[in-house]
Amino acid sequence: MDRGGQTVSATTFAQLTGVSRERLRTWERRHGFPSPARVGSGPRRYRLRDVPRVVAVRRASEDGVPIAEAVTRAAFDEPTGEVSAEAFAAMVEHAPLPVAAVAGPEPLSIVYVNDALARLASTAGGDAELARMAQRLANAPGGPHLQALFAGEHSDAICEHPRWDGHGGDVRSIAFRLPVRAGEPPLVAMIGIEVDRERELAGELAVLRSEVEHLRERDARHVRWMEAVARLAAEFQADAGAAARDSALDTLVRQLNATDAALATYLSGQLAVASSRRGSLGPAMITVAAHPAIARTLRDAHGAWLEPAAALALGVPAGLHACGVPVVVAGEPLGLVLLLFDELEEIDPDVERLLTAVSAAVGFALLRDRLADELREVAGQG
Repeated sequence: MDRGGQTVSATTFAQLTGVSRERLRTWERRHGFPSPARVGSGPRRYRLRDVPRVVAVRRASEDGVPIAEAVTRAAFDEPTGEVSAEAFAAMVEHAPLPVAAVAGPEPLSIVYVNDALARLASTAGGDAELARMAQRLANAPGGPHLQALFAGEHSDAICEHPRWDGHGGDVRSIAFRLPVRAGEPPLVAMIGIEVDRERELAGELAVLRSEVEHLRERDARHVRWMEAVARLAAEFQADAGAAARDSALDTLVRQLNATDAALATYLSGQLAVASSRRGSLGPAMITVAAHPAIARTLRDAHGAWLEPAAALALGVPAGLHACGVPVVVAGEPLGLVLLLFDELEEIDPDVERLLTAVSAAVGFALLRDRLADELREVAGQG
């Protein structure tokens, strides 16, 4: 429930809308929608009232509407607080449960079925099957409950009756009287509350959709990371100096939707950070031996999320998480690329390989700078 200006985290907002955090940030960057709130360098917070708008954009996109057009439609739509008769009728028609209107009491006849029930009945004979089903309703265990509803003895009841699709076994529906005009015959609505096959199919479909969405997100992430690697390579081919490294860090921030990035150089067992590109980190220095996790990261040359103690020692602001990407060339640790994010994300094998490519570009640039310094020193001594 939306209480005034209530906000939720990016993860919760993604779960409510069915739109991944990465896609939300892409929409924000390209279209200015949705517009999360942030306090300082804290994590993004999304307004709960924006959930229906984002869902509307997602559904329009799935129907082929360009994102820009879908955003324009939804960004300024305010909920009316009322449901029109047409919308209500559409909800009943497209409800995932079977809905029927039954006239009676003698004889019983089914005068309306929604789409879900029509599809069920069509598998066993269509209208003819519905007519036979109406006759069987009176003899079903729930028949007396229907008779009581038509007689006005009760306003609603749970009725057990044969399956709508004609297969063996019984199901249950909730039945209740519908309001009618004076002088019109009574009507009773029946809504299925046990649709085992539909529930199973819906579960299978949800699993398949989840798998497809996961594959789409992974593919989008890989494309984004590969673009970052390609841009890094182009930067270092043109210039491998400090300006190129700063530009490369900026590229990482943009391409990876990171909050900030910095390079911690390694020398004599210590990691030193001068500053980060977005100002989240200031000058800091730590002894690697005092942080075994960082020591293992440099030794094994595998990216990892920094432990809270190490992140605190490097000055990572509260609410942010730091990923350390070791810069190792020919077995020699040269530093650590620090990437700051609002939330933790899995570092799977594919991402690990891309991180290795990123760190390699930075590593060779650092190594080239070191060799150039040594050559200048030798030349000066000569």
